[in-house]
Amino acid sequence: MFDIEARIRRFFNRLLSRANEFKDSDQGKKAAGKISDLRSSDQVKRAASALNDLKSSETAHRAASKLSDLRASDTGKRAEEALKDLRQREPVKKAEETAKKFVHDLRSGGTDGESS
Repeated sequence: MFDIEARIRRFFNRLLSRANEFKDSDQGKKAAGKISDLRSSDQVKRAASALNDLKSSETAHRAASKLSDLRASDTGKRAEEALKDLRQREPVKKAEETAKKFVHDLRSGGTDGESS
């Protein structure tokens, strides 16, 4: 149980370390500039507009309604219970907790990822 936590923590620490190295490199800075240029482009603005149109379309509303109906059905409720039971298992809880701590550390600018 603790072994999986340690393995996840080591993996995330390596990932964070490599991400920081990339971010500080010339290649990372060049990529950040290109992403910034892309975000401000007309093509991205048109894509965002199209996505908003899709979200508010009748098709999207029908799909959301169908999903809601599926969740309310007996099959949907059984699937939800099975997922809930799975998430209540101790190893899954520990892994989720470790991942949440890592994400919090990452967002707060922490680089060690070893908060206990």
